[in-house]
Amino acid sequence: MFQTLTQWFPATPRRLVQAGFAMFFIGGAALFLALLAGLGGGDVAALGARYPDLPTWFVPEGPAGYTTACMMVCWGVWAMGSGLRLAREASAGRR
Repeated sequence: MFQTLTQWFPATPRRLVQAGFAMFFIGGAALFLALLAGLGGGDVAALGARYPDLPTWFVPEGPAGYTTACMMVCWGVWAMGSGLRLAREASAGRR
């Protein structure tokens, strides 16, 4: 009745690893930009006012943004590990 998330994905470990890699780096970049914005002094929410010409919609400003970015990093690590595990299992089955 209950399926794990790995079973919902097609048996394509390469896509799972690539998606995990992308999620990891996108979440990590968002967290890094938030860190840089916080080091500049002042409020991170005022980032759009400080740089009106730059798009700053993807920089986390509150708990929801930080939680989303951290979840992307965690899901990315999980997806890469699951994809690599599926690839190992598939290559072991071929021998």
